[in-house]
Order: sequence, then C-alpha cells, then structure tokens
Amino acid sequence: MASSRATDAKDLRPGSGEPLLERGEIFALKDNDFVYLNSGGSGPPPESVRAAMRAADDLVCGPAYLQGAAFYARCAEVLVSAKEALSGLLGGSPDSYALTNNTSHGMSLGVAGVDWRPGDEIITTTTEHPGCLVPLHAARRRYGVTVRYLEPPVTVEKVEDAITDRTRLVALSHVDWTNGYVLPLEGICSAARERDVLTLVDGAQSVGNIETDIPATGADLYAFTGHKWLLGPEGAGALYVCPECDLPSTSLGYASVADPQSFDVYGDYALKAGAGRFEASTMSPALAGGLAAAANAARERGEAGFAEIRRKANLLMDLLSRDSRITLRSPRPAECGLVSFEVEGLAAKEVVARLLERRFVLRFLPEPAGYVRASTHLFVADAELEALARALAEL
Repeated sequence: MASSRATDAKDLRPGSGEPLLERGEIFALKDNDFVYLNSGGSGPPPESVRAAMRAADDLVCGPAYLQGAAFYARCAEVLVSAKEALSGLLGGSPDSYALTNNTSHGMSLGVAGVDWRPGDEIITTTTEHPGCLVPLHAARRRYGVTVRYLEPPVTVEKVEDAITDRTRLVALSHVDWTNGYVLPLEGICSAARERDVLTLVDGAQSVGNIETDIPATGADLYAFTGHKWLLGPEGAGALYVCPECDLPSTSLGYASVADPQSFDVYGDYALKAGAGRFEASTMSPALAGGLAAAANAARERGEAGFAEIRRKANLLMDLLSRDSRITLRSPRPAECGLVSFEVEGLAAKEVVARLLERRFVLRFLPEPAGYVRASTHLFVADAELEALARALAEL
C-alpha cells in the first residue's frame, strides 16, 4: 500500500496549520496518496533517515566489507553513534543504552533478568500492550509469579497501595497506548525505589511523542522502539539501564563481554559494566544508522515539535467533538499525539476499514478498549484532520 511519507524537516511554524515535516502534495488526494494517521503503530521514515540507512548499509554490502579490521571498527562507530544520539535526545550516558529490536525485546530482557522466586509479585495495569504483558505472564507460568493489575487511571497512590513485601517489579507504560494518558512516571518510580522495587517501563508511545528525560523519571529499565514516533526504521530500538541497576542479562554473547579479544575459553571473562551487557552479538549498522538519524532529528525539533503534536491532537479532538455520534476516549487537553474515540453504532474495526476505503489510515484497538486511534504526527496537515472529521461524518 502506498502512502504519503515524511521527508525532511521544514522550518518550524507552530500553530500555522502547516506540517512540520513535509510529505509532498496532499490535496486533492491522488490515486496512491493516503492520509497517514498511524505513527503510534509505525511511523514512516523520512528521507533523511532512509539516506542514513543506505549509507550505513554500504558497510555490509559495499567495498567497506573487504577492509578487514577497519570494517568492524566502522560498524562499531555506527552503533556508538546511535547510542550517542539516544543519549542526546533522552538523557543519560551512551553506555546506558543497549540496542534492541524493539520495545517488546527490551521488555523481555528486563523481565528475564530478575531472579524470580515462587510467590513474587509484579504490578502492572489492565491496559498494557501485549509487548509488556506477555513477558510478565511467561514469568508467571515459569516461576509461579503473581501478576497484579491496576485499573486506570493509574496514580502514584494506587501503586503505593498495591506494593507489598512480595513485590519485585512494577512494569507499565509511560503513555497508555489505548488513549494517550501520560502516567505520573516520576512519582511511580520514586515510590517503587523507596520500597526497593524495580521499575520496567514500556516507552513505545512516549519516545518521540512527548518530551522524555529517561533518567529524570527514575526508571530502572526503560524500553522503547525507533519505528513509531521517532520515525526510524523497523527493527531498531533500545533498552535504557539505570547505572545503579545491576540486573544481569540473560541474552549473552561476544558483544556482552568487556574485552572479547581476551576471552578465556574456560570462562574467565567480565561482562560490560553498562547496558551493553544486554547486547549479545552482531547488529545491523543500517538500522543503527537510521535510528541515530531519527533521534538526532527529534532532538533538533525539540519542544516545539512536541507542542505541535499536541496542538494537532487538540485540533482533532475539537473537530470530532462537534459530532454527537463520536465519543472521545483520550484526555483533554491532549497530553500527546494519540486521539482515541468511538463512533456510535459502528465497531472500531469497521470504522477503520471504511476510512481506509477513503484513504485514511488509522488503527483499531482490540477489546476491551475497542477504540479507533489516530496519531497526529508532525507531517499531518490541519486540512487532513478536517478531512478526516468530514469523512467520519459521512460514514
């Protein structure tokens, strides 16, 4: 399916109705054009990201492959550049970031690193994504762990009341993927740390969507992906590991070792001191190069970009609220770029399918939420949001 895609950043003009990222000609929609409102599922990489991926891919597909030791050194430089870009955008040192495939990969690494015992407890919420819940249920099945659920809205007080002397982990999202509610993460992490409880955060809908300073949240582990709001490549993400967190890694290989050249076949070796111990082996320079470009671009846009995402979300909610058949399910005013709603008399899946026929790309959320969800990223024009409201009125 073809879609209109982001290219390079334009001059920032917050409040003007112009997209901060240009996708080319939008209206009238041509045969292969789509209004893309699903960056919360997968964000289209701009040309700058694709160019960075192509350049890095030359390392593994071009003449550089024949350069021996220099080839490996250049590959390592690309991987380091991704961690440096993430550090510049999200805080902390580059060594605090382990490169992963996506958010679910990071969540699995975090859950698997805990030395679980029967009777241990995990606190989570009823609205978590399967990328968070499946690793938790795996721990429940394998080790006899109890998973306890909090109903939204999740507050610091609810987390404090739920923690017992058996609680080992609080695992939840920074931004609720069902409606865009931003959890009071700093207070939650502080409450958990005071009680010697680890925190593992799903940042799939926060990084690139809201201004995020990971160390300031106090999270022990924070997993996220590059392919959603960062507009990076599919298959590239990271796991932030707090410097004070000495959780062991269960995903081990030569890349986990501090000095692979001095590895002792009889087991006399040391793992990397930072998050790198969660990296096992060879990673793609192309994906790392794209992730670095995406993170650097988000840093350059800064708070003006996040403010514009919220402005577009508020505009869409204002437009939808004029239709009495539409019920908004996201907080107002908008806290991020996720706008969830229901249409009276129509299932969410049917709404999304009928909108796709009109070349609007949204997503439906499965039950129990059952919402339609739109993502108001920077490349979405105000006129496209107005056109969406008209299309919904015609359903």
